[in-house]
Amino acid sequence: NVAELRIATSFLANLLTLSAFEASLVEVIAVAYRKAMDQAIVLGSGDGAPLGILNDARVTNVVEMTAAKFSNWKNWRSDFFAKLPLGYRSGEFIFAASTVDAKLLTMSDDNNNPIYYLAAGLVVGDGDAQNPGGRFFGREVSLVEPDILPDFDTASANDIVGIYWQPQDYIVNENLGFTIRRYFDEETNEWIDKALVVVDGKLVNAEGVYLIKKVSG
Repeated sequence: NVAELRIATSFLANLLTLSAFEASLVEVIAVAYRKAMDQAIVLGSGDGAPLGILNDARVTNVVEMTAAKFSNWKNWRSDFFAKLPLGYRSGEFIFAASTVDAKLLTMSDDNNNPIYYLAAGLVVGDGDAQNPGGRFFGREVSLVEPDILPDFDTASANDIVGIYWQPQDYIVNENLGFTIRRYFDEETNEWIDKALVVVDGKLVNAEGVYLIKKVSG
């Protein structure tokens, strides 16, 4: 599968900011590629794209959680971690950033005192655009946009709102680098920087993946 990223710069802007643009080109491509790979790993169809976790029929482990359970650290212990085999307890989470803000960072005791850090060890890179993830019960957390995983509050019943996985069990195969070409579009008067990379991916072991499903109740 060929991943193609295009960055367009107007002729005037290119004249004014060429050095700054070239200096940031690699960073812009890396950010775009990372977002595209997040989407492919979770939602990829497997047809012209990597096979995403949510479209892999071999992924059958599902943990159901109501809104009340999702926001309660005790239920994470009893309903989620208690079901994990020992061999899969060092995995990582994927959540929509808004789910973490609205449901996990608001964990509190009966007096409305925040307990998310004390009870669940929840820490996120709040305000850090480069590394917005964190840790939850000692596991790494990757934050994604709600177009990849829906926000818990707006998700429908039976939607998958979180993924727990073993990243080493998802294999990405690529040609180890981007090929970059630059050309001028006469119709739009823009310089186009096109980056191409050949990439594929799929789970080699689906047993360590657990889908977290929102249920009513």
